[in-house]
Amino acid sequence: MSRAGLGLGLHDMLYSSDFRPAFDAFWDYSKRNYLTIEDGKVKGSVTMYYDPLVPCNHPCDTSPFFYFGLSHGLLPMYPDDARAVYDTAIDQVGREGDAPLGPNEPGPEKAGDPMAAMGRLMIQFLAREFGDEAIHAKLKIHSDDHDEPTWDNESGEFTWRFGLDELHPRGQLNASAAFAEVAEPGIWASLIKRPNLRKFLDPSVYGVDFPKVCLSQAIYDAERRLLVIATDSGAPHAAGEPTNFRVTNVRPENCRVEIDSAPSDAWRVVDGDLEISTSVGEHTFIVHCG
Repeated sequence: MSRAGLGLGLHDMLYSSDFRPAFDAFWDYSKRNYLTIEDGKVKGSVTMYYDPLVPCNHPCDTSPFFYFGLSHGLLPMYPDDARAVYDTAIDQVGREGDAPLGPNEPGPEKAGDPMAAMGRLMIQFLAREFGDEAIHAKLKIHSDDHDEPTWDNESGEFTWRFGLDELHPRGQLNASAAFAEVAEPGIWASLIKRPNLRKFLDPSVYGVDFPKVCLSQAIYDAERRLLVIATDSGAPHAAGEPTNFRVTNVRPENCRVEIDSAPSDAWRVVDGDLEISTSVGEHTFIVHCG
């Protein structure tokens, strides 16, 4: 339900709807019936699932890893409650020397245990979000050593394999690992507190020929009115092949384009947007938006 509430909150933020109060009422009811937060900690058990028709109340006091998922969903809306849930779970699993946060064996997991890996990555992400750098560092080292970060030289892709020996690396696990790897402290809380709504109006890139080629950078400098884009080396079998992408939310008549530090006219106007032509490989593009 915490993630459902987050979805309602994001919808309200983007479309000026009024759905979140339904979740706010639910969360108020939850804190009176499903969990109790006092002095920054959760007291007693937390209900993982409640079916009013049976009725069945399924507490998870013996499974602190559920708490981390709850904290993750709550954080952008109720950061103080999310921190209380996180701190309670961390105290249960141990901060120093105990699993899953010890320096050698961070997690009650076996090789190829995707659920255990998912829980550990959630802790790693939340630790960075809350500024708990000691825990984040331990889990980052463990991930680097045990989650099989791998470059596939044939496809040019980077993935985590997680000891599963599968043809196609699991998307959910890889998304969780990437999130834990790159997120900066406070970024998750800023979803609702400090949303970046300008990105829907600022110049942006679309139509990239993925997975043949990927972007390694796409950032708009509003003060200088520059869109800076960089492509990676791309799929090895496609190196040098022609490709293109488009830039929207610009006035083409006011734009200039540089490719690899040199002025370029390898672009045209398509449906009011810029279409930039290039080749698969490492390139840098600067769009002067006028």
